[in-house]
Amino acid sequence: MRKDMPLVQSILKTSFQSLVFIIFGSFQIFCSMKPKSEDSSAALLFLLSDENKTSLNCTSTPTNAVVTSGSFTTSANASSTCNWVYVSLKGNGVLSDANSQWDIAFKRYNVATNGGTSGSGSGGACDSGQTNFSNAFNGSECTAVVDVKLTSSGGGPVSASQESINPTMAAPLDLSPMPSGYGAWYSYSSGILTARTKVYIVTGSDGAKYAIQFLDYYNAAGTSGFPKFQWKKL
Repeated sequence: MRKDMPLVQSILKTSFQSLVFIIFGSFQIFCSMKPKSEDSSAALLFLLSDENKTSLNCTSTPTNAVVTSGSFTTSANASSTCNWVYVSLKGNGVLSDANSQWDIAFKRYNVATNGGTSGSGSGGACDSGQTNFSNAFNGSECTAVVDVKLTSSGGGPVSASQESINPTMAAPLDLSPMPSGYGAWYSYSSGILTARTKVYIVTGSDGAKYAIQFLDYYNAAGTSGFPKFQWKKL
């Protein structure tokens, strides 16, 4: 039995060394494989990111990328008896001036468009014959009438004057006889101006069409000279 001891010890030693070698080798293989896996993942991520980036850069901008719709409500402080207030509808109802491409202007109850005797644009207006602003309009409901100079002898809310106005929206109430197609956006009774429910088709300085309906002539404090109207581009 003692003679076999060296042989047994030799076998155990060899087996232990082999086991250590196998464990060490496996550890090295595992460690060497992990970075490769991470590198592959990183490379794949980079490839996907680069592909997406290229795809986004190559996509053309759609024609409907920006869409504006709906109606607007505008109130103008036109309380001055000598100065006109100019409004750009193409600019979404912003204050303008006489030298720019304004679309509609106000002075008290008077209304002008950028055309005829009031401006060099393609402006004009006409009565659509409808009173429901929610209806669909396309601008062909009536034929635009350009601005003209009209004289008022004075009476009621109208002062004696000569103004360049649009006759379908702001013809003097004392105009007699009242030509066909002429009229006013308001009615007058007992010292109060009341907006009619008519929907007008207004042509802007650039030929664009708008549906306009007047709502009031007074501000929240009851002061006159503040025409308020709702409108939408057609």
